[in-house]
Amino acid sequence: MAGFHIKQIVLLLLLVCCAHAHTHIRNLIIDGKTLERGQCIRPYESHFNYPVKGVDNEQIVCRTTSMSASSTDMCDVKAGSTMTIEFHEEEDSGSRAIEGKHYGPCIAYLSKMTSDGQPSGWFKIFEQGYDSSSKKWCIDTLNANDGKLDIEIPGDIEDGDYLLRGEIIALHLAEKKGGAEFYNNCVQLTISGGSGTATPELVQIPGVYAEDDPGIYFNLYDGYKSYSIPGPKVYKAGSVAAVNPKAPGNGETESSSSAGGEDDNGGEDDNGGEDDNGGEDNNEPTTSSSSRKGNGSPPDDDANPSPTDDDDSKSSSPAASTKPTSSPKPPCTRPRRRRRNVDARRRIAEL
Repeated sequence: MAGFHIKQIVLLLLLVCCAHAHTHIRNLIIDGKTLERGQCIRPYESHFNYPVKGVDNEQIVCRTTSMSASSTDMCDVKAGSTMTIEFHEEEDSGSRAIEGKHYGPCIAYLSKMTSDGQPSGWFKIFEQGYDSSSKKWCIDTLNANDGKLDIEIPGDIEDGDYLLRGEIIALHLAEKKGGAEFYNNCVQLTISGGSGTATPELVQIPGVYAEDDPGIYFNLYDGYKSYSIPGPKVYKAGSVAAVNPKAPGNGETESSSSAGGEDDNGGEDDNGGEDDNGGEDNNEPTTSSSSRKGNGSPPDDDANPSPTDDDDSKSSSPAASTKPTSSPKPPCTRPRRRRRNVDARRRIAEL
């Protein structure tokens, strides 16, 4: 009987523990101003601080069923600035961030919003996990800072409306697959003032995590010495070059520059044709004109291949063998013209 009461007490303690182990993004701090609870944050569910379980759960996106941008304010943030998100267990700001033994990483993503308020693809802008030198987790830092987590907005991303997704992954039950708990919320931001050229590589949520990822399926009670944060690498301003279709090195520019080289060669071939080099020169402009045609050259150049084909056929035909005998004719006619001129002069002299 006593054993039964002990089990009940243990169960009650576990329930009390778990009831206070939850968290949510309560509020933001932008430009030094602390905003009201829920301002610019996608609407909370009734169990606002409960975790999401399962990496493929649709709630893992923003922990809300309301994904319409119209139901939430937009907060203005400057690209390159640092804003703060605050995690708290309860609605009041005096509560701790999360239960102290629920170790795990803190992560933040950004995604441009579509016209209907949906995320278009995410890139990671912040992460903090386990520091093996201090043996501290992000959770320890978060509780020591009254739930405040500073997030730097990249200074080179495009201006526009974004979702910022803040997340804590609690690993206290993650020694079993599917045991990790996700505490995430989404913040609506209008970001402006950056250089607006970067194109970070995007991931999809759900999709970025797997249940057997080392950072998701993890045993806190097995003497770990390190921890691998799940998801992609953190994007930092300047770490990805802007895509410029006219910049040197792009395929489009290379094709146009190579076309330019062919055009230059074509010019040389035209000069060769003027030098009366015969059918061989006719072949060269044919190659050049076909490459120019592939780059949008006028269709008049299509006439060039036909003479070339004719010349090639003549060179292999019996008629072509007479071509060398006909070429010496001009030297034979020129002396005759000179003799006629001499005879005319003699007649004029006799007169």
